[in-house]
Amino acid sequence: MPAQMPTFSRDQVEKYFARIRLPSKYQKFDVAQDSNADALAFLSVLQKYHLSEVPFENLSIHYSPHRHVSIHADELYKKIVESDGRGGYCMENNRIFGILLKSLGFKLYSAGARVNEGHGYTGWGHMINLVSIGEDKYMVDVGFGPNGALQPLKLDRSGLEYPHITPGSIRLSWRSIKENTDPDQRLWIYEHRINDNVDFGEVYCFSELEFLPCDYAVMNYHTSTGAESFFTHVIICAKHVLGGDDDEEIVGAVIIHKNGLKWRMLGKNEREQTFETEADRLKALEDVFRIKLSPAERDGIRARVTEIRSSMDF
Repeated sequence: MPAQMPTFSRDQVEKYFARIRLPSKYQKFDVAQDSNADALAFLSVLQKYHLSEVPFENLSIHYSPHRHVSIHADELYKKIVESDGRGGYCMENNRIFGILLKSLGFKLYSAGARVNEGHGYTGWGHMINLVSIGEDKYMVDVGFGPNGALQPLKLDRSGLEYPHITPGSIRLSWRSIKENTDPDQRLWIYEHRINDNVDFGEVYCFSELEFLPCDYAVMNYHTSTGAESFFTHVIICAKHVLGGDDDEEIVGAVIIHKNGLKWRMLGKNEREQTFETEADRLKALEDVFRIKLSPAERDGIRARVTEIRSSMDF
């Protein structure tokens, strides 16, 4: 028998909708009878509100007495839905979002991706969801941060371009990557550019191969503990900002990265702050992201490479 993705109850879905502040006019609980167009529109709305309320963050690796990241469905629900501000990195956000979609009647599975770090691609370290609507398949990602996709991207080999935060744009390309030794290999490459005056940059690549829970167990362990993992030596917490005429357009992102905070709106940094102390960063987490860490979580940062230390600490 094939493995079954867990699902949420009606009550759990309602709480999930409340967590992402999904307006009541959009709320529904089964897409089985929807047209393809209506299902895609609903999927797009869910992705947008998730991105604006559930941050991409790795705080559990740094502010924690155990520094363990669980991707078990029950633990994710407690952390992300039953809290007011917490989120997670890709395997947390995309897994719980995938469970929500499955609970609503969407057909989907998850796949792995390799991230381009500028000097080349990593191994499999990122997770995405692949959602089928009618005869079409869409890449859906709520776990990559400010440069991630803002809407479902159709797996279309023609290289369709989609708007990102103005003036940016994104697209999927179907080709090999420079690391391939077999010239016949092909992958989907997610690309982003900040405006029309620059070239698209490769962000990550993925295949349509379904990844299994055992694959993510390995990926999650390395991502959360590996000495060479970006997430073990950098603190990040970011979520998108809704605005526009109806407050329903993603117009920017607010980002904590290392010891700084910035509001990046419509392609420009509108405001920036540098944290001088740990207290400054903790205050920003609470004021901007509604994340109030417990005393035990706050103590977890002590003596870590990511702790902000004043000159008096040396």
